[in-house]
Amino acid sequence: MLEHGDDIRVFMPNYGTINERRHQLHEVIRLSGVNLTVNDRVHQLIVKVASLLPQRMQVYFIDNDDLFARKGTVRDQAGELYEDNVQRAVFFIRGVFETIKKLRWVPDVIHCQGWFSGLAPLYLKTLFKDDPALSGAKLVFSVYDMTPEVPFGENLTEVLKYDGITHELLDGAPLTREELTKLIFHFIDGIVFGTQEISNDVVEWAKEFEDVNVLEYLPVEESLEAISNLYDELLKGNSKQEE
Repeated sequence: MLEHGDDIRVFMPNYGTINERRHQLHEVIRLSGVNLTVNDRVHQLIVKVASLLPQRMQVYFIDNDDLFARKGTVRDQAGELYEDNVQRAVFFIRGVFETIKKLRWVPDVIHCQGWFSGLAPLYLKTLFKDDPALSGAKLVFSVYDMTPEVPFGENLTEVLKYDGITHELLDGAPLTREELTKLIFHFIDGIVFGTQEISNDVVEWAKEFEDVNVLEYLPVEESLEAISNLYDELLKGNSKQEE
C-alpha cells in the first residue's frame, strides 16, 4: 500500500522478544518522555523507530521497561496470559495516540490488528473524540482466530472506568473473546475478518451493525486491493459528510 502512494505508519509494542540491535531500533528523544497514567499508575513512554526495507516504511515501537521488557509477548513462560495485559494494552494504545500527535500526523484511517489493539476504538470514540489529530479518522478492526478465550481479566472494567469509559458489557466480569469483539464492534467503522476460523456468533453480530463495512476473509494475495477499497469507501463517507 505504501508503494501505491499511501502514507502508512506501523505502531507496535516493543516486546522483549525483539532484538533491537539486529533490527536497528533507536530511540526518538523528541517523541519520548511523556508520562501516561494507566489505572492511577504512572509509566514513562519511550518511543523507538526502525525502517522496514526495502519500502523504508517507518515502524514505531511503543516501549516501557515495566510493561514490555519481559521475555514474552502476552504470555509468560508457563503459557499463562499476563495479569496486567489490559494495562499493557491501554499504555500501548495511548502511547500510539500521543506519538501520532507529536508527529503532527493526521491519519485518515486507523487499522487495529487483533485483540491487543482492540481497545483503541473505545479510546478514540471517548477520551480522544475531540482531538483534532485523531477524531476524524475512520476505525477498522481486523479479527483473528488467535484471540485467547478470555483476553483480559477481571480488571478490564476497572481500568477502562478509570479513563471514563463505560458500557453495558463492562459489568466487572471478564469478557470472553466473543464478548470483547462485540464490544469493539460498537466503536468501529469497518471490520476485516483476518482468518477463516471466526465464530458464527461474531459473524452474525457483525451483520447487526448496519453502519459498519464488513470485509469477509480473503487470502493475503487478494486482500490488499480489497482493504484499499474498504478504506476508500470509508473515506467517501467522510467526503459526503463534509459536503
